[in-house]
Amino acid sequence: MDRTVQLAQARFVIEEIMFRYAERLDAGDLEGLSALFARGSIKPAVGEPVKGAEEVLKLYSTVVKFYDADENPVPYQRGQCTPRTRHLTTNLIFDFDNAVKAATVRSVFTVYQTLAGRNEIVAGGRYVDRFVRTLQGWHLDERQIIIDNAGDMSRHLND
Repeated sequence: MDRTVQLAQARFVIEEIMFRYAERLDAGDLEGLSALFARGSIKPAVGEPVKGAEEVLKLYSTVVKFYDADENPVPYQRGQCTPRTRHLTTNLIFDFDNAVKAATVRSVFTVYQTLAGRNEIVAGGRYVDRFVRTLQGWHLDERQIIIDNAGDMSRHLND
C-alpha cells in the first residue's frame, strides 16, 4: 500500500481514538475510556503512571469529581453521573516512523466545566501520545498529560 494512503488511514484511526477519549470522559463512561488503555498507560500530570484498563479506571474514578443530573457531587457510577466537562483536543501534530507502525502525536487540550450556570475553563495543556500498530490495529500505547494552564480545578479533580 502506498505510504501516503497508510498515513491518511493511520491519522483517521488515531484521531478517532483521541476524540473518543474526550467523549467518554465527558459522558462519564470510564469503562469505555479505560478500554482505550487496555494495552497502554497514562502518565498523569500528578502522580505515578498507571497501565492497563483496570488501573486507568481506578485512577479516573478516584481523581475526577462526578455529578448527578442535579449537579450534586456523587461517587462514579457508569451512566449515572458525569464530570460536567467538555474536553477539546486540537492542534494535532503527527510524527510517524518510516514503516507507519508507530506514531507520536502531540496535541493541545482545553477543559470546560459547567456547574451552577457557569461555564468556565478549568484546565489547559498538552497530550504527548504514543500509538502503535499491531495486527489488531492501532492502539494508544502511552499518554502523557501536561497541564500548562491550571485554572480552578477544585470542582473537577479531587485532591
